[in-house]
Amino acid sequence: MTFKKAAFVTAIAIMTSSTQASLFEQFVDPEDGQLDASQWVLNNSHGFMPLPFAITEPAVGAGGGAALLFFHETEEQKAQRKADPEAARDMPLSVSGVVAGATSNGSYVAGGFHSGNWFDDKVRYFGGLFGASFNLDYHVADGLDPAKFNMEGLYFTQDVDVRIGESNIFVGGSYTYINSETSFDVQEVLPGIDSLNFNSKDANVTLKLTYDDRNNQISPSAGTKAGVAYKLHNPAFGGDFDYKVVHGYVHNYNPLFDNWGLAIRADMKALDGEAPFYARPYVDMRGMPAMRYQGDETALAEVELNYHLNERWTLLGFTGVAKATDAQQSFDDVPTLAMQGAGFRYLMARHLGMKTGVDIAKGPEEWTLYIQFGTAW
Repeated sequence: MTFKKAAFVTAIAIMTSSTQASLFEQFVDPEDGQLDASQWVLNNSHGFMPLPFAITEPAVGAGGGAALLFFHETEEQKAQRKADPEAARDMPLSVSGVVAGATSNGSYVAGGFHSGNWFDDKVRYFGGLFGASFNLDYHVADGLDPAKFNMEGLYFTQDVDVRIGESNIFVGGSYTYINSETSFDVQEVLPGIDSLNFNSKDANVTLKLTYDDRNNQISPSAGTKAGVAYKLHNPAFGGDFDYKVVHGYVHNYNPLFDNWGLAIRADMKALDGEAPFYARPYVDMRGMPAMRYQGDETALAEVELNYHLNERWTLLGFTGVAKATDAQQSFDDVPTLAMQGAGFRYLMARHLGMKTGVDIAKGPEEWTLYIQFGTAW
């Protein structure tokens, strides 16, 4: 999950309690008597809130952390929400916060961010500054042991999307800057030398065009989000590298007959130029660790079928295929990577349409468990 999505998910997941009702009463839906966070969210939509979270990314191991959030709500939004709580699921939220987390392999991240929705969702903004240290594996080639490395440094980003008129089309741009130090463990191949170290800076300006008519930004059941982004990395922006990446994607959600639903995802990335090893496109899909399958081009497709047992509980099964190719390789000659899995979602905040749950996925090499807030995409 990206920082932007994680920040937005965290914002609507839970908020500080300041009402006179008991904590237990705020987590019971008066309509069906089930566990539900809607009242806590809707009655306490301001103030600071500490929130723990779990990390389940296989590339860095299991772990967790916490965020301290501050929510922003205008008087107009407050009046609209109290007049029609059901409409809150479509109400964009703004939140500022600090976050920190660590995992079992010694990786950690900490930083601050602001996620804003302005002018009745005509402008969407995300900005953040994070410091991190990641212990990862770099897979040079199949059949060879991965090279272990540590990468630590600062990550800075500014991202803005502007709606065109009253349409569902957004134009936007972003700036990202990474200043990092990377250390490779080479003791096994070069005895007497603990590590090889190098510093680098990578900066890019991205131009984006996005279409988004989903019925919920976190747990959609209908609609489409599709976009294309052109990422230009250049020393003129403050980095050391000169390369380009084109990214296109489609996420589509369709209600079917009775209690069934279908979600489809397609994604592709293409690299032009010499990118640092950590910035090359990789297959980003459940069941496949981050940076495990890299290439100059990546393409993937996923299908997810879900069945609603009732208003609260949903079962889902999913499968997907992907490829990662280098410039000198033919797309047809590269083996297809496949994954499959299953999971569930629970409607944790009915008035917001927000679901949480767990997915278990099997990729080419291992089973992985994911704790999910909303859709996996």
